[in-house]
Amino acid sequence: MFNYCSIEILKTKRTIIRKLVWIFPLLVSIITFLFFASTGYVVQSIINQWSFIWVNLFLALEIGLIDRHERNSTDYKMILSSPNDLFKYELGRILHDVLLSLITTCTLGILVILLSFLMPMKVSLGACLLALLGIFVTTLWEILLYSWLSRITNLYVSVGVAFAGSLIGIWIDNLSLGKLFPFTWSAIMPVSLIKMHVNGLLVANTDKISNNSWTLLASFILFVILSGLSAAAFKKQVVKNV
Repeated sequence: MFNYCSIEILKTKRTIIRKLVWIFPLLVSIITFLFFASTGYVVQSIINQWSFIWVNLFLALEIGLIDRHERNSTDYKMILSSPNDLFKYELGRILHDVLLSLITTCTLGILVILLSFLMPMKVSLGACLLALLGIFVTTLWEILLYSWLSRITNLYVSVGVAFAGSLIGIWIDNLSLGKLFPFTWSAIMPVSLIKMHVNGLLVANTDKISNNSWTLLASFILFVILSGLSAAAFKKQVVKNV
């Protein structure tokens, strides 16, 4: 599986896919800074904005571009004609996507650290970094969703689903059953850490904040289940497309 991941890493060398892992979080940080610099809560706002909209769009865009790159280069024929186990190959592809997401999270974490020296922070730096790590974990399942959508449709559908899922997640996150909707997980997980609600309002001292750490386990379990299903379906999908 790790060998297949290495192959995927080589495929994306010198492509926009590699550059997005630092360009995207940098642009998000700049945009958020410009809009929220006057509030004094820039770092918290960056994490908040990232959690419910930007991370979803990034994953959909990044994974969609990977699928497009594969289609334009070999249309999956090189993978199909190889003696490799397609189940393990797909797991390697998934691992590659996870690695890109982790690198992007680390990039945003570095930017947050740098901003902490320039801007006043109302919460600890450690809490902010933990929030970013939590967002990474709670969006693992999305990697499989966008990989599947890109393969059976295209990049634009994946981005559209990510945007729609983000909007729906914002609307229902305060409902009792809204937390069952996976797109809300990355948004509600960091609330207790950054002391900011999904809507951007600061958490008041009188507010009762739910412990949403369960979203980490829920996302990981869903990720494992979808990984197995995706790997099992990969061979059939590739055969149909070739």
